[in-house]
Amino acid sequence: MNVHLSLLMLAVCVFGQELPSSPHGCTEGSCYPATGNLLIGRAVNLTATSTCGLNGPERYCIVSHLQQPEKCFECNSQHPYDPNVHSNSHRIENVIYLTDSNRVNTWWQSVHGQESVSIRLNLEAEFHFTHLIMKFKTFRPAALVIERSADFGRTWRPYRYYASNCTRTFPSIPANGLHHINDIICEERYSDIEPSTNGEVIYKVLDPAIPVKDPYSLDIQDLLRITNLRINFTKLNTLGDDLLDRRPEVLQKYYYAIYELVVRGSCFCYGHASECAPVPGVDAREIGMIHGRCVCKHNTEGLNCERCRNFHHDLPWRPAEAENPHTCRECNCNGHSDHCHFDMAVYMATGNVTGGVCDDCLHNTMGRNCETCKPFYYQDPNRDVRDPRVCISCDCDPVGSLEGGVCDTHTNFEMGMIAGQCRCKVNVKGTRCDDCKEGYYGLSQNDPLGCQRMCSSAAKMCLNKSRYLKYLCAFMFLCLYSSACNCDPRGIIVMGAPCDQISGDCSCKRYVTGRYCNQCLPEYWGLSNDLAGCRPCDCDFGGAFNNRCMMENGQCDCRRHLIGRQCSDVQPGYFCAPLDFYKYEAEDATGHSPADPVLPGQVRQQATNDCVQHLSNQLRRHRRHRNIAKSQQHQAALRRIRQLQQTPDVRTVHREHTLSHMVTWTGPGFSRVKDGAGLVFTIDNIPYAMEYDIMIRYEPESTENWEAVVSISSVELPSSLRCGNLLPTEQLYTVTLPHHNRYIQMPRPFCFEPSNRYVVTIRFQRHGATHRHLTAFILIDSLVLIPKYMELPGFQGNTPESEQRQEEMIRYMCLDSFMITPMPALAEMCSKLICSISSIIHDGALPCECDPQGSLSGECDVVGGQCRCKPNVIGRRCDQCAPGTYGFGVSGCTACDCHSDGSLSHQCDPVTGQCQCRQGATGRQCSDCQPGQWGFPSCTPCQCNGHADLCDPRTGECRGCRDFTAGHLCERCMDTFFGNPALGSGQHCRPCPCPNNPNSDNFNALSCQVDHSSDQIMCNCKQGYMGLRCDQCAPGYYGNPEQPGGQCFPCECNGNIDTQDPESCDPRTGECIKCLYHTDGPSCAQCQIGYYGNALAHDCRRCTCVTAGTLQSACSDGHCDCDRQTGACLCREHVVGHNCDQCAPNYWNFGQDQGCEACNCNSQHALGTHCNMVRNIASFCLKRASDVLFDMLVVYLYWTSLCALQFTGQCHCHSGFGGKQCTECELFHWGDPREQCHECNCNPEGTEIAQCDRLTGACECREGAAGLQCNQCARGFTGIFPKCIQCHPCFQLWDDALCQIRRDLDHIQSRVQEILKGGITPGAGDSRIKELEGKLKQVKDLIITQDRNRVYQLIGQSIDDLRAEIALTDGRLMAMGQELNTTAETDRALRHTLDNMEKELRDLNTTVTDKQKLLELFGSGFADQFEKVKQYYQESLQAEMKCNASVFGPMSPVEESNKTRARTEDLLDKIENSINRDVAAHNKSLSDLQKQAHDLHKQVNQLSDQVCGGHSNNSVNGSCPDSRCGGAGCHDNQGNHVCGGVGCSGTVGTSVAALNDARNVTDSLNTASKELQKVSKKLQDIAAMTQKLKNQTINTLEKANKLSKELKESNKNLTEFIEKIKNFLTEEGADPESIEKVAQEVLSITLPLNRTVLDKMIAQIKESLSNISNIEGIVNQTTLHTTKVKELLDAAKEAKRRAEEVKDMTNITKEALKASGKAIEKAQAALKEAHNNLNSTRNATAEVEGKLVSLDAKQMDVMMRLMNLSKEVEALKNKTEQNRQMAIEAKALADNATDLTSSLEQSLNNTEKQYRELQMKIESLGGVSGGLKDINQRVKDLKEDAEKWLKNATSGIRELDELEEKFKNNERRMEKQRMELDKLKDNATTVRDEIRHRVQNYNTCVR
Repeated sequence: MNVHLSLLMLAVCVFGQELPSSPHGCTEGSCYPATGNLLIGRAVNLTATSTCGLNGPERYCIVSHLQQPEKCFECNSQHPYDPNVHSNSHRIENVIYLTDSNRVNTWWQSVHGQESVSIRLNLEAEFHFTHLIMKFKTFRPAALVIERSADFGRTWRPYRYYASNCTRTFPSIPANGLHHINDIICEERYSDIEPSTNGEVIYKVLDPAIPVKDPYSLDIQDLLRITNLRINFTKLNTLGDDLLDRRPEVLQKYYYAIYELVVRGSCFCYGHASECAPVPGVDAREIGMIHGRCVCKHNTEGLNCERCRNFHHDLPWRPAEAENPHTCRECNCNGHSDHCHFDMAVYMATGNVTGGVCDDCLHNTMGRNCETCKPFYYQDPNRDVRDPRVCISCDCDPVGSLEGGVCDTHTNFEMGMIAGQCRCKVNVKGTRCDDCKEGYYGLSQNDPLGCQRMCSSAAKMCLNKSRYLKYLCAFMFLCLYSSACNCDPRGIIVMGAPCDQISGDCSCKRYVTGRYCNQCLPEYWGLSNDLAGCRPCDCDFGGAFNNRCMMENGQCDCRRHLIGRQCSDVQPGYFCAPLDFYKYEAEDATGHSPADPVLPGQVRQQATNDCVQHLSNQLRRHRRHRNIAKSQQHQAALRRIRQLQQTPDVRTVHREHTLSHMVTWTGPGFSRVKDGAGLVFTIDNIPYAMEYDIMIRYEPESTENWEAVVSISSVELPSSLRCGNLLPTEQLYTVTLPHHNRYIQMPRPFCFEPSNRYVVTIRFQRHGATHRHLTAFILIDSLVLIPKYMELPGFQGNTPESEQRQEEMIRYMCLDSFMITPMPALAEMCSKLICSISSIIHDGALPCECDPQGSLSGECDVVGGQCRCKPNVIGRRCDQCAPGTYGFGVSGCTACDCHSDGSLSHQCDPVTGQCQCRQGATGRQCSDCQPGQWGFPSCTPCQCNGHADLCDPRTGECRGCRDFTAGHLCERCMDTFFGNPALGSGQHCRPCPCPNNPNSDNFNALSCQVDHSSDQIMCNCKQGYMGLRCDQCAPGYYGNPEQPGGQCFPCECNGNIDTQDPESCDPRTGECIKCLYHTDGPSCAQCQIGYYGNALAHDCRRCTCVTAGTLQSACSDGHCDCDRQTGACLCREHVVGHNCDQCAPNYWNFGQDQGCEACNCNSQHALGTHCNMVRNIASFCLKRASDVLFDMLVVYLYWTSLCALQFTGQCHCHSGFGGKQCTECELFHWGDPREQCHECNCNPEGTEIAQCDRLTGACECREGAAGLQCNQCARGFTGIFPKCIQCHPCFQLWDDALCQIRRDLDHIQSRVQEILKGGITPGAGDSRIKELEGKLKQVKDLIITQDRNRVYQLIGQSIDDLRAEIALTDGRLMAMGQELNTTAETDRALRHTLDNMEKELRDLNTTVTDKQKLLELFGSGFADQFEKVKQYYQESLQAEMKCNASVFGPMSPVEESNKTRARTEDLLDKIENSINRDVAAHNKSLSDLQKQAHDLHKQVNQLSDQVCGGHSNNSVNGSCPDSRCGGAGCHDNQGNHVCGGVGCSGTVGTSVAALNDARNVTDSLNTASKELQKVSKKLQDIAAMTQKLKNQTINTLEKANKLSKELKESNKNLTEFIEKIKNFLTEEGADPESIEKVAQEVLSITLPLNRTVLDKMIAQIKESLSNISNIEGIVNQTTLHTTKVKELLDAAKEAKRRAEEVKDMTNITKEALKASGKAIEKAQAALKEAHNNLNSTRNATAEVEGKLVSLDAKQMDVMMRLMNLSKEVEALKNKTEQNRQMAIEAKALADNATDLTSSLEQSLNNTEKQYRELQMKIESLGGVSGGLKDINQRVKDLKEDAEKWLKNATSGIRELDELEEKFKNNERRMEKQRMELDKLKDNATTVRDEIRHRVQNYNTCVR
């Protein structure tokens, strides 16, 4: 009660808000129809995308309390809901009403588990929608959207969103409440999980809380207007257990279910209607239905009153308002038009007073209100403006008047206008403007003045007065001749003067006129040089209004929708009506009985009255005399007469269109009219007032002649000029309908006129008869009106044109063509004439109006207008289904296909297709049995072992098995039960103990069965259970199922365990133990260490951290750990990036143990804090390229690209600063940048380079220059800089001595400093040092005192000492030199060893790279090649360890080399001079080495030319521009090596060519594979044909079964008949006469199966056996072909594999050829030999194929394409096995047929026995022995036929055995061929091994 009260309040609230209505109806303001539920009556328009049980029964559960016993139910929506039969149907139409007729709740329900479900309501028109109410049976949806469409589903807009969490579900939709009436928001109040049932969702279009200022505004109207409504459920409300448990019983309780759906609204009429009617085409008339077509008021019209009514457009259309209905106002056209339109511009110009503009003004009027006359017409002042004759034609000469003869349209004295007054040209006068003024001549249309002035007054006098002087006349003629004639040369006659000398008129041709002969006569055009001058218009007499045309192009004035110059063509989309266009089908006429007074003529007496009386008297007489036979005959005759009396007097007979019969009728069929009955036709569509011939088309049913009494009358008095004066207005005809004719024409025509209605009444009766007969009928097709075309213009009169048209109509039999049906092809002349006649009658062409659903296009036949119809569609417009079809729609119509045994006729309901069924038949096609029976038409009761009442009407499968039974015949127990429920077994279905009963809380099985061998019950456990009683959990599950209420749950391992492994998880706790896919954790919910990703999606990937940038603590064994979710790595200090692959901003030198180094750019002198990020990492990249090879391909590509860059950490400096960190001065500057930088200012004439010393600023001077800036003369030079002159040589000698001494002193001082730092020099003690210091001091003193003698003395002494010292030192240096040489040798050896190791490392890296490329090329994915990668990775690690051992460590050669290098450098410092000498020697050695290198380069060029086909003269960038084939060291623009190519003679080019050959072989094999796929398709077709033959065999078996049933039925009837005869003969009082009659009746009995029928059945069995033989042959051929295909496939695959191996060998050969030039020729020979071997292999394969082709010449087409085959071989094997099985089944069917034959033989024996008994009883009667012998002979013949049948069946079995033997022989042949192919395969393997062996020899340079 509360719910209904709330709904009522809601409706009142919404209605009051939305539809303000006036209590005074529609007169004073707006009015609105009643509101209601729009779903009522529209069940067919309501759809859902998901409904449970549509395809079969589905199980669902409910959320209920524990005490409720039933929690799961069945949904079966295959049939509509029925409270008694289909109460578990939950279709969408159940939501229209809350309960059914029994007050039981009904509901719609979706498929469980589906979240995205939509409900859609499609309306037939626009409706006002006010609110929506949904009452749910289950939880309300967690999210839904309500949408609307106002354009019939083309576009959709949302009304409202609902969600339990709007922010998460609809993040883009605001959820902050409603502020405006049209806001789109999301609400949460209707999406809670409570209540679990009877929850409601209510939506109101106009919320009462939001005030609406103007309810009539366009926004509000648009908000309320809908044509479609859609409710989208997007998310289910669940209890959360579906996330933990995905078992079906958990998911089966979550679905959408609705008790009731209310869509409240009303018909949408814009306030212009108070009621609505059904929309045309909508037949629903349910109580409470809201219809969609408005009954419009206020002069509006349309489905929704959306426009003004015709001729009511004076005001704009508007929706009605409360105080203003906005009634459409009628246009004011003064009675001259009935069409108008609204013009907004006119409306605004008149101040919003009137906007109507009249269209198609009649009576020569024009203007907005037809208030003025057209040009060339004027208004009669004496007539009213509404008078049809108010406009009179102007009578002005167009030659002399202005504007072609226009006169003043009305009188206006202010403007000088007088109605009808002509406006003459300047020199023209007269009322009609047809005369020249005085002094003017030559009235001309082309002269703007009208007439020309004469030359002078003298000329005038000369013309009028003969007495004037001659010279004056000569003067005038001279004046005339002085002006030119101006004649058009095309229109004049070229003879003499072109124009008249006096008047100036030109001499025109026959059809030319005008003063200057420049115009054509009326009805002519095209002025030209032709003899006649102009051509006739020849306008079509019907298509054009007249015969006038335009002079320029000859275009005639066409009627509507006629085109072409002559108006003789029809516009596309239009047609010409034929002469029989106005035909009226008898099926549409009204039938009347003979006694109906409406029919004309006298009613004849019915002939059956006397007949009935006579038969009744005879029947009484026979009953008195016990004449049973005659009494029965009379009773049958009497019943027949009474049936005929009940036959309808007039009945419609539909006749189907078939290709084998000519269609001799029009429309769907005929009306079958009984003798004396009649038809009444109504005619109201006459287009043209004239006389019409009346014709009746008919078809007699007998050879009798009929007659028709015809009465024609008009409802109204004729008012047209043609028919108004004819009397009488009603005519009566009596015509004879001969039986040999198909039509009859009335003797007199009748005048019909438009706008009048006529009634044609016809009585049909037999001609010459006096009584009506019950069995006499005639078929009436149609009534046709044929116009009397002789009355039309173009045929009237005696003109030659009219007579010619009349003659052509007769000559070409144009009228006769329309008398018969079908109409023959019209002659071209007939088509033209008929189009002209139709144009006159209809004032133009008629529109095709082809129905868009039933026609193929919008065009139709030009004559007749027949549209091109879709299949099974008829009618001129293709707008109806043909007889025998139904369902008119976009695809045409569908055949009824009424079952011949179950239907009364072949016709069906044109809408639903329902056939008229016989008693006992049901279904649309009358092809089903009644409930409880099956096997139509031989319906038999359902055999369900007493456990069901209904079964499938086709298969007999029982439905609704009870007592826990199931199966086709309810013959077995349903799942979870066991036993034998078959009828008569005495057993019942008992519950399975698995471990407890099914209804208990401890039942874990799907089904069970009894093992009779062990007498044990075997349980078939549910998923997750195992054990004999399903009391244990299966692998992958855990729980305690052995306890009551215990269950097994899936181990929650997120799909990351092997569910077949018992140890994958703990069977009690469910803890995951063996996680897969690199996952870890108790639930396998996270990735392992070193992996990251989504473990729930099996997406754990190895971390891609770069070890050089990742913390060492996070890495081990070359792999690093990362974040398990994101994959982010733990980076070293100042290292960033997801993979720790780059330095942080303002840092560089990536790859260091401590991380990246800071740029430390000087903040003052650098442009920024950033610098180049990576140090020179050439060696680092070399190491990383091999490390990361086994990480991921992306990381590898990253490092290989990164290693191509070499950054230095250089900062970007300001101008004036330089250095790595911008801490130095810039180029050409010196000084401290912290203080100031100075410019070098080195003198360019005195310096070598412009850059000076950055610390001191000293410049590097040239010879002769000195000074800080090299701008002074140097020591030893004199003069003024830059002109410095060298001093005398003596100065040079002295200066050299001083310099030498200074150098020696500096050297000694430096040695002293070294000795002081490093300790005592060997061989030098303190005394020696002191002595040297003393000497040094003396030298300094001498230099200071400048005592030359003393200096020289000391110098000489010192030189002696120094010589001794030098000698001593030389000895020591020689010893050190020897030691240095030894060290150098050791160093060279170590360098050589290091070089070899580096070479081995490079070779290893190359090998790894090649392996990687091969892996990428031939691998099938990274996962498939993981083991190979691990192997290569171990090899690389070993190589790396070997390399590290040789490079690093205290005992490594590199470390020893470093130590030796240090010692060597110490020695070099000590023996600098010796080293310098050695350097010179080394330079010489270097020159020698360069020479050797040059020679080596030449050798490399030669080798390059042999390998690549080109030399290696590369440029600086390695582009080798002059070598097309590339060579050693050549690269392209991308840095790739260039070697060989197309056209190059090197071994690489040869290898590439060989590789291309291998690829071509692969392509050829692929092509062959496609061809074999086609062959596979053909083999599938063979299998289909085999299936078809099998079906034929099954049909034969069914016929045999049917025949057996008929024989059994005959035997039963015969037994009953014999029993009756026996009873009759044993009765007392049986007289001999009666016994004789009985015997005669017995002898006249015909057996139900005669010899002919049996022969036919035997022939059918033979044909079936023949088909079975064909099947066996096909099976044999298919098996043979399959074997051949398999063998050839193996050979093709082997060839393809060998081609791939050859390709691999080519690559290996390419690598080997790079090592040695000598092996090139050998490799070429090997490749050539390999290619030959490959060709040999191909030839061998082709030879094998040729042999296979020759095995079966008949299958040449198929075998030519058997070059390759895909994986369909196994499928073909299976199909072959199926065919073999089908053959076995066919044999079994034949055996069954044999058994049936035996059964038939037994039945015949029983029949023979019964007949013997009958013979023995009847023999006592005597005289009938001959008849009995005849019967006995028939039975014997029947038995012989059956024996022949059995013999034939036995013969068929023998044929099957022979076919089976053939099949085995074919298998043996195929085995032999398979062995031959194995031999060929061995040969190919030998060739392959030989190729491999030779290639291997060439690779190792071994012969």
